[in-house]
Amino acid sequence: MKLSKLLLSLCLVVVSIHQAHAASGNKTLSNADQVENCSFAKANNWWQATYASLPSAVANNPTTGDPEFCEFYQFSQDWFLYLISPSPTKNLANWQDPKQFPLLETSGTDSCDNDVPKNAFNVRTVKSTDAKEDFVIPERIDQAGRNVYAIYDQQGNIVFYEVRFSINLCDYKKMQMKNNFPGKTAELKMAWRVLTKNDSKDDFYHMEATISGKPYLLGLVGWHIVVAADNHPEMVWMTLDHNSNAVECTKIAAGQNAYDFTSAACAKNAADCNNLNKTLNSTAITLPSTVQPNDICQQFKYGTLEGQPITTKDGLNIALVKKLNGELQNLFTQPKLPKSLAVWKHYQVTGALWISDINKDSSDTTNQRGSLELANTVMETEFQGTAGQANSATNCFACHNYSATQSNTSTSAGLSHIFDDIIAGQQCRDVQSSVTINSQPQAQTQCPTTCKTAGALKWNGQWTNQDAKTGKQLPMTVCGCCPN
Repeated sequence: MKLSKLLLSLCLVVVSIHQAHAASGNKTLSNADQVENCSFAKANNWWQATYASLPSAVANNPTTGDPEFCEFYQFSQDWFLYLISPSPTKNLANWQDPKQFPLLETSGTDSCDNDVPKNAFNVRTVKSTDAKEDFVIPERIDQAGRNVYAIYDQQGNIVFYEVRFSINLCDYKKMQMKNNFPGKTAELKMAWRVLTKNDSKDDFYHMEATISGKPYLLGLVGWHIVVAADNHPEMVWMTLDHNSNAVECTKIAAGQNAYDFTSAACAKNAADCNNLNKTLNSTAITLPSTVQPNDICQQFKYGTLEGQPITTKDGLNIALVKKLNGELQNLFTQPKLPKSLAVWKHYQVTGALWISDINKDSSDTTNQRGSLELANTVMETEFQGTAGQANSATNCFACHNYSATQSNTSTSAGLSHIFDDIIAGQQCRDVQSSVTINSQPQAQTQCPTTCKTAGALKWNGQWTNQDAKTGKQLPMTVCGCCPN
């Protein structure tokens, strides 16, 4: 009898402990409490964090037991701070280190080889909102053709774009063994403007670059940071803007000053704006003095419909973005901060986007969370929507589709728009010659040039005038071309 009572007591204790533990992770959490309890504080030496310490998953909230808005912004902050921190390679931030984040080069070029260019800029900004449409890497500025739409600042200088990715994507065969990219897979897109004597270079994260044989000083004006998490393979989509980019559309009024992409006249009176939030069909690095740059204003400062109470998801999201930006300002002004990091006080997080249920596609707008109107002023200028109108912006998931049931790493998937180009850069392909080849000596003369002009490729010694599948005569000879 005593033994039975003892066992019963032990069982009750175990059950009680289990119930208490379960309850501690499944309580409800008000939005106001979530904002208050969400901490973005960091250690005094946060810039010394290692890649190994970066989160590969979005943490669970200690109260609810699931990732909440707070944890997604903590995840975003951790990655942002690591990326901007000094790398082991002297004078480079982690995100600029090609050993960690290689440059995406032009089509047909191996972005994963040891031939690393200092920069790889492009200018095209118009993109398709159809995730199934093939992505074409924008052309290099010195190779740009017609019908290239671009953004210009108010000094008449074009905006350049640069794309980087985490080194693990180079092992594309391993990536494609699973439906989703693993945690810590990252894609980065940066927007740069030309800095002149009228600009304070210390207000921008800047670098020197040679473009079309001419030296330029470039300042960072926009940044997309996209990172996959093990428990959120749709990726967390975060974007930042420079503080001096553009006036808020709802704050255009007398007394406003000019911005880098907003003229003084436009900032004061919307009627005086020139083709507001439109791109220009141009490839010139600097516009002729007779051409006025288009004006830009920011529709959603936090990528979110404003004016909603804290009890709503929009109200919660804005409160957390504001709190994050406030804490970042504290971090970038703390004592003993490396000099290279102080400049980030001139940037603001616009917001982040993710989905709630990874068992549903990202195209289901009711499943989307965070900054639902997320768009960068200098990357999605024409896709920003209209301030005050919900669901008017074309956010990240309109172009980048996560599938809950199909592969997101296949060549036909719509989540990553650069993965196909990383793969293509490592594979051989047939390139059509400009002349018909009828002999091996002729091929040895013609094919190397054919491959070189197709994207700095190398001839593999093979050529044919016949279709490999049908055996029929081709209209022109093709040469086998491979990455160097």
